[in-house]
Amino acid sequence: MEQLESPAARSAPAPSLPFRFQSLGRDCELGNLTESALTIKRISSSPGRTKVVFDLTDCVGCRAYRGPDSSDVGAYFTAYFYPFKRRWMSAGVARQRVEQCFRVALVQDPLANLQEAERWAHAIRDASAVQAPRRDGECGSGPPKVRPPCRVMILVNPHSGRGQALQLFTGHIQGMLTEAAVPYTLVLTEHKNHARELVRKADLTKWDALVIMSGDGLLFEVINGLMEREDWQEAIQTPLGILPGGSGNALAASIHHYSQ
Repeated sequence: MEQLESPAARSAPAPSLPFRFQSLGRDCELGNLTESALTIKRISSSPGRTKVVFDLTDCVGCRAYRGPDSSDVGAYFTAYFYPFKRRWMSAGVARQRVEQCFRVALVQDPLANLQEAERWAHAIRDASAVQAPRRDGECGSGPPKVRPPCRVMILVNPHSGRGQALQLFTGHIQGMLTEAAVPYTLVLTEHKNHARELVRKADLTKWDALVIMSGDGLLFEVINGLMEREDWQEAIQTPLGILPGGSGNALAASIHHYSQ
């Protein structure tokens, strides 16, 4: 089980918005954080775009950290965005990862710089959390949404998808969970009905959601396991997620289509 501790837990209270900051690199960057957007203005003698706006609806997380060079007194904070962008050689759009990194070196004290970076990261996370209902498409009706920080059990069948499911998780999903500071338990199924048996006996109060990364069969195992519990009426209310990790992924495709 990998527990990810949010840097905000160790930081000072986040500043009130709007929150302005300055970062020094090859060009000077002036930033302005509001409740809905992070705006970066690049002051450069070279022509081109000097202003970039990041919609906090697309932000999944932000973290503060020290750099790899121990002699560097500066600290860093990185925000992670997944905006809709046009696909390469296609008319369609899809969410694509954008990483925006800043260096903080206001003083010669590494700890003070890290604390300042954590304040900025905290402010971005808080502002992004306010935008979460818009990002998730939440409206006034319907079932309640799972709100971070949420604890997730992820069940992966390593043999599904021609043996590529685990590689897909480590190559794509694991990084997103880290960026969003989502604590999770990874379970690799070992045999048929493993997930069914596990879910039937598990203490579901340890998790806020169950996520299945496999083909259709593993999802059916989980649902059957929930229905076989003595507290099945409560257990079946556990939010379920499905990530395409099989060969055809027809069920995941259908759920995605009808959720639009």
